[in-house]
Amino acid sequence: AVVSTQSGHYGRGTGYSFMFVDAGQDNKWSQNLGSAGSCMREFRREIFAECAYDKCFRYSGQHKTNWLAVAADPGDVDFVRSLPRGGFNTQEKIDQYISRCVVCETIFKLVVVHSKTTENPYCPEGYDPVLNPSRHIPNGNGARVEENWHGYSFWQVSSYNFGMGANSESAASCLTHFSPTPIAACESASCKIAMTDRTRNFWQMSQYPAQNDYEDFFESTSYISRCTVCRRPEAKDFKMGPRMG
Repeated sequence: AVVSTQSGHYGRGTGYSFMFVDAGQDNKWSQNLGSAGSCMREFRREIFAECAYDKCFRYSGQHKTNWLAVAADPGDVDFVRSLPRGGFNTQEKIDQYISRCVVCETIFKLVVVHSKTTENPYCPEGYDPVLNPSRHIPNGNGARVEENWHGYSFWQVSSYNFGMGANSESAASCLTHFSPTPIAACESASCKIAMTDRTRNFWQMSQYPAQNDYEDFFESTSYISRCTVCRRPEAKDFKMGPRMG
């Protein structure tokens, strides 16, 4: 589903959550998930040209892009098994498995607090929790249920020898769902979900580490840090003035 802007924020476009380009062994670069550049308005498997001093190539055999795939619903232990193992290239499947995003504009900065415990932290004095921008689950009457933005302290996801994620001061580091973070790896012809032993995700630990070195994924929340996204209370009433020029 497409996420929504906060009150007092102005939407500047929705898109798909772009992560990084893999153009061969020595050519990889990424986008911070907390920056506007990670929200591509259109989903395209071919998004760059490879150029030398005398010519450019629209298509390269190493033309690969990686996108953030959808997260599991809370407690969905069958999530990984439900993901497609083969390639997909239809718009229906792309919309089903690629995470969506929205770019918002405001003069107020979002502040993220990481508790380093399993308790949701309080906002600093003079700040209020921000409403969760996604997964507004309707109640029995069809009305949207609004929840504060609490989550799990996320650092990065990696695939083989390359990783990317979010700066800890960015709202993108506070993921509302603790889920295996799959990557949608796309080539010119199709995409596939990359979920192998070489696909890892990294989270901040709480100050109370687990008793065992290994835990089942969905049973490991007891030692993952929690976070809260906050903003100044007057931010919700902010109204953008007319643009100059």
